Amino acid sequence: MTTSIKLAAVVAIGMASVSPSAMANAVVLTQPPYSYDVGGEFNAVTSPDNFLPNYSPQAIVGNGFQTFCVETRVDFYPTATYSYTLSDVAVGDPVTGPVDLSKGAAFLYYQFAKGILPGYDYTDPDTRKADAGELQSALWWFQGGQTYGGYPDPITDPFYIYAVDTLGLQNADAPNNGAYGVDVLQMWSGDLQPAQNQLVLVPDNTSTLLLLGAGLGVVMWTAPRLRTAPARRGARRGRQS
Repeated sequence: MTTSIKLAAVVAIGMASVSPSAMANAVVLTQPPYSYDVGGEFNAVTSPDNFLPNYSPQAIVGNGFQTFCVETRVDFYPTATYSYTLSDVAVGDPVTGPVDLSKGAAFLYYQFAKGILPGYDYTDPDTRKADAGELQSALWWFQGGQTYGGYPDPITDPFYIYAVDTLGLQNADAPNNGAYGVDVLQMWSGDLQPAQNQLVLVPDNTSTLLLLGAGLGVVMWTAPRLRTAPARRGARRGRQS
């Protein structure tokens, strides 16, 4: 996850022009000590910061809320400023193209954000880091069966098992369609190229598309890569990226 990928893709979510107000929606991501290797938890500080009231104090660090990415092949530069939109669809993956947010991913993130996810330790940094790796792995798996070296297998991942046992596999894999008040926070670079997608808890169970309206856009992008330590294979528990 350290080299750029260049390709053309058709993204069926937006219009060709950009509203001037769109750039007022800004997000900066950083990696707290319990980020698991190249995955979440990430700390997201948005402007405006109107998402914070939706979160449990356990899922807030400083002035930002904790979040997880939904793609393994699209990344970002920590501390850089991006604009963002909200949607039920993640775009930017060079292999799959646009992918619906799944109900299983939304269910798990909702419980994490509210501080009620069974088995997630919010208090001990080392345990929280390990739990973050398992939750990130489950979220990726629900987003089209994605996985990444060194992350838990879904067969043994407690959060994946919990979501499937609670929702049923077919329901967990289905499109979320606004359930649980969870959206994809789609990040965009300054030249409106798609960067990484994160998850966000929004009020009133409504999914608001900020920046792009109905239409069809052909987007040429260079996917920004996450500048962290090179990807390592094998167990990563207890290691800081």
